[in-house]
Amino acid sequence: MPVEYIDESVPPTVLIVIWGLVELLGISAFLAGFFLDITWLMVAGGCLSVLDDIVQMALGVLNPGFPIVAGVALAFIFTPWYVGVFWSSAGLKVMNIPTALMKIFTPHSVFPRS
Repeated sequence: MPVEYIDESVPPTVLIVIWGLVELLGISAFLAGFFLDITWLMVAGGCLSVLDDIVQMALGVLNPGFPIVAGVALAFIFTPWYVGVFWSSAGLKVMNIPTALMKIFTPHSVFPRS
């Protein structure tokens, strides 16, 4: 069930820019931590990516089927298990990097004003 609460005190473009920054920060931190073997950075970025996925699922933007099934499957493959969950979220985020950049640099194109 999508959330229909809109706070009129914060302009939507500001929220879109923040959302784009969170998406890019999460995926960047996770990938940098994973490939540079910096555990705390990998966990922080992975948690941020998963949190972003949960928010998108709650808003009805993201279908929960794929991330959940992929997270469970990859949790059995990777050690420790949470790396698999982070990779399932990161797989979606990598494909959304162009959209995240649009949210940051041209938020009006993502949420046009009437």
